[in-house]
Amino acid sequence: MQILIPISGRTPFFPEDEYFFPKPLIEVAGQPMIELVIGNLKHDFPDAEFVFIVDREDARGFSLDRVLSLAAGENAKIVERLGPTSGGLCSCLLAIDALDPDRELLIFNSDQIITDNLAAHVERFNQSEADAGVVTFDAVHPRWCYVVSEDGHEVIQAFEKKVMSRHAVAGLYYFQKAETFLSAAQKAVLNDAHVNGLFYISASLNETLLMGHRIILSEIDARNYHSFFEPSRIRTFERSPAAASIRDRPQAGTRVNVILPAAGEGSRFANAGWKKPKPFIDVLGLPMLSHVIDNVSPKGSQTTVLLRKQHRDEQASAIDDLEARGINVISVEKLTEGTASTVLLARSVFDNEQPMMVANSDQIVDFDVADFINDCFNRQLDGSILVFRDPTMDPKWSFARVGADGLVQEVAEKKAISDLATVGIYLFSRGRDFVGAAADMMAANERVNGEFYTCPVYNFMIAQGARIGVYEVPMHAMQGLGTPEDLEGFLTKQGAGPSPDAPD
Repeated sequence: MQILIPISGRTPFFPEDEYFFPKPLIEVAGQPMIELVIGNLKHDFPDAEFVFIVDREDARGFSLDRVLSLAAGENAKIVERLGPTSGGLCSCLLAIDALDPDRELLIFNSDQIITDNLAAHVERFNQSEADAGVVTFDAVHPRWCYVVSEDGHEVIQAFEKKVMSRHAVAGLYYFQKAETFLSAAQKAVLNDAHVNGLFYISASLNETLLMGHRIILSEIDARNYHSFFEPSRIRTFERSPAAASIRDRPQAGTRVNVILPAAGEGSRFANAGWKKPKPFIDVLGLPMLSHVIDNVSPKGSQTTVLLRKQHRDEQASAIDDLEARGINVISVEKLTEGTASTVLLARSVFDNEQPMMVANSDQIVDFDVADFINDCFNRQLDGSILVFRDPTMDPKWSFARVGADGLVQEVAEKKAISDLATVGIYLFSRGRDFVGAAADMMAANERVNGEFYTCPVYNFMIAQGARIGVYEVPMHAMQGLGTPEDLEGFLTKQGAGPSPDAPD
């Protein structure tokens, strides 16, 4: 997906004597407006390539070009314009050499966000086999562009600043091929299709129709459209739940609470005669639990381990070592009804706005935990699941099914609903979300084999509108240590001999 954002210059709504910085750098919900716009789009189109049209004076006088590159990625293309143009359509045409004519194109206003799943709207355009599409909301004010539709969805004409329907365009224009827009835009200019001397992007819609192409509309709730075209709109947005949600999002570098439930009996090791409880078995000179902590705890995190009280009492020296490292250790006196129940025993640590990650205590994964976490934050997800592709779809795993928008639609424990198996590392952008969803799961008595597992908690978050993503690693990146056979296999791969804690 190519996303083209034409950034207008100074506007009388934001007079220079009151606003020193250009409009894209005015703060909204605690960040520059343009960063908010870009982040909102990257949320729905994580692989998009951005093209910006900017005023040269703003780019060089206020480092706007660097702001855009940092926010959108170093592959972003910056096209500088020398002074004002005759409207947004003309500004967009300056990007003609920066666009691939055969690829999808999304044109988006630089002073708005849409708090709706935009990827789903684009998918709707594609499923309808339309050549172009617009997202609309209900309105009757002449400040907007309006489209007239046939049968509710087929666009037959567009009108700029003229109320001819209740379908106001939400500043989003989609073209299945950029070439369609570029041809239509040039025709609009040649045909002098201006309004009060300005060429608007909407003029390309009528030319697209005259070229014999189909355009459909996809509607959103007007409450999900937030335009910042003038200061009062920003003030109104700042008081909205949407702005509060944006301000509350964790950012890269936020401290993460890492929770390791290790309060099981470890019966397979105990019954086989191993000398220590599973979390404390010597693996390459360190307790198994220490390897896991090092594997899943990013820099600056707070790690909490839940252990059986009996095991804690038996391994006092190892516990002292953990606590000396700043690891929080919580004793669990009785067997719980599953890992989700165990994790909740540490809720005083993570029932808050901080990110929280639950990880299995008997595996090592070859991955970059910081990148996993930052990927979730950068995509503005409510949670993320570490996954690998299992071609055999072995039902011993839990699985995630992902939609066309890249978001998780459903998870299932011990049931193969896709080939995306979970690794056993689950990230929640806010710990309190886990607490609420786990409570809902238990209230619904949603058990698997009589237990409350961690992964199904996501289903209850998704039901409340949460956006959950996946982060994929190769199948061979995961090394289980949960059975004697797994551990012995791992040691063999490392070229090491048997563990000192193995049975005699």
